[in-house]
Parts: sequence; C-alpha cells; structure tokens
Amino acid sequence: MINRRWRGTAAAVTAAALALGTPAAVGQESGSSEAQAAEQPMMLLVHGYGDASEGKDCNGSTWDKALAYYQDEGGRDRGSMRTIGYYEGDDEGDAWGDHGCDDIIGDGAASNDRPIEGIARDFANYIYEEYTAEGESVDIVAHSMGGLVTRVAVLGTGEGWAGFPPDVAVDDIVTLGTPHKGLQGGCDDPDEDGCDTQWHQMTHPDKGGSGFIAKLHESEPGADDRGLDDEWAAGIDWSLAGSAEDDTVSYDSAIDKGHFAHQKYGYDEDLNNNGTEDCQDPDVSHSAIRELSGAGGYCLRYWHHGEDGGPYTTDNGWSPLKVAFKAATYEGDDLPR
Repeated sequence: MINRRWRGTAAAVTAAALALGTPAAVGQESGSSEAQAAEQPMMLLVHGYGDASEGKDCNGSTWDKALAYYQDEGGRDRGSMRTIGYYEGDDEGDAWGDHGCDDIIGDGAASNDRPIEGIARDFANYIYEEYTAEGESVDIVAHSMGGLVTRVAVLGTGEGWAGFPPDVAVDDIVTLGTPHKGLQGGCDDPDEDGCDTQWHQMTHPDKGGSGFIAKLHESEPGADDRGLDDEWAAGIDWSLAGSAEDDTVSYDSAIDKGHFAHQKYGYDEDLNNNGTEDCQDPDVSHSAIRELSGAGGYCLRYWHHGEDGGPYTTDNGWSPLKVAFKAATYEGDDLPR
C-alpha cells in the first residue's frame, strides 16, 4: 500500500529558512547549517495511539500544524516529509494535499489489539524496503505510542528479532509525549472493556501492565540496560520531549528519566523545580506537544549529552514543533549554550 507520489530529494529543503528564526549554537558557523540543510533525509511523522477503527487523519488534525509550520517557517518541501499510518481506519490520500496518510505500513488493518511490536516490525520493514535498501536514510518525528513503535522498530532490527529487516538507516529520532516509562493511568486487565492490548502494553508493570515497558529497559547479555546508548541504537541521535502539563504521559516518562538520550526537553512552568511557577506559557498538553509552534515563549528545561550538558532553563524557549524540527534536522540540538 506504499505510494511514492511525494517521494522527493532532501535537497528540496531550503537552507535559508531552516533556522526558523533562531541563532545557531555557539561556535557553529552558518555555513555548516546550510550544508546540513542541503542534505536532509526524508522526515517520517508517526502518529500515536487512537481508536483504530476510526483511524487518524495524518495530514489533517494529527500533523497538519507540523506540516504547515515546517513548510512555511522551516522552508521544507512537502515532498521531503511523509506521514505514516498503520491502523485499520487510517486512510491513504489519493492526491497531493489530501487528508489521510501518505503511506500505510503493513496490511493497513491493525486494530488496537495488534501488539506494538507487530506494528514496529511493519515500520522497520517499510524503512528498509523504501529507504535503507535504496541507500537512503530517514529522520523520524513520532508522537505518543508512535515513539514506542519507532523505538521497537530499531530495537527489534538491532537485536535481530524474527521478521525484522537486516538493517534500518535512521539518522535522528525525536519522540513527543512518548510513554517510555508507561502511561499516567493505564489498565491492568486486557479482558475488560477499554483495556486493549496496546493500552495494556503501555501500562507500567507496577500498575498491572503487560511487562512491555519493563522489556524496553531489560538487561540483555552484553548490554547495559537496553538503553539508547547501547549497540542496537548506535549511530542514531535520540531526542525526547515531554511536558509537566501532559495528563496522559508524565514528564518523567516522556523524557525516560534515569535513562540515556542525546537530548532531552521538558516543558514545565516550575523551571527551578521548587514547587512554584517561575513562568507561564501555552498549555503543552498531550496533543498540543505535536501542534504548538513558534520560536519562543515557552518554559523549557533542556539537556544535551556531553560536557556542560545542563540542565539549562529558559522562560523564552522554543515551541515543541520547533524543538522537534531542530532535533530531527541538525546534528545535536542547535541550542545556544
């Protein structure tokens, strides 16, 4: 069900607008930003959990704000971004600009009882067949459960799970509001109404979940903690973003607190973690984290791996969509130090 009608070259990204109006990091020359912009891989946008029978309107209510922002302010050509669907209700658009999803992976009939690892296997094979086997790499921006689909697509490939491809060429992965450590609530009985397989998998085992979340951090022979700094994840720049105002996925879960990532971003009006609001910004809810745009005005705490990594705080931080764009299209995060 793969339609390559929008398949274009990453060179279509215009360097002049890529900075989205923000200065480059200290010590970074503008020429290096332009060079990176001219060589951008395809950006894949992966939606999260929803009612599988109804599906997601990838190019409409799910990613419409991101697609518009990345074209208008990021200077990115629409042909260099593709939205990914997998639910039975996800529709594939028939023409450029249609609602629906650009590509439907697998058989396009996944229900909410299809295990996350099954969708991840489909996604991994899609990346391999459409890009890796063609000598191309991709960048990925994923929301909510889509981040787990992405993480397991790489993990299953790297660890050689049955049915996964031999390799996936991925440069950057950004997750927005992804329950790396489980949902705020969740469910403990998959036989009850409202507790489907995917929701049960995303429930932490301490709350009666399936154990899926624990497996993501499980030690394997020769591995430390199955973390993003282990061999299976090598060569990928990982960025995790979360919000204290997200009622579905906690701040700590979204940034996988206590576990490695190259960059982490947290939206929290209590910037100094002292129990009081130090600044105010728009409500960064679970859905808003994939919708809010702008170059400033957000209460942001951020870290990067390496010397002098932070955390840094600002009351005029980037919006979630700008954070995702920068993290997915630049080496590192391009944040000023």
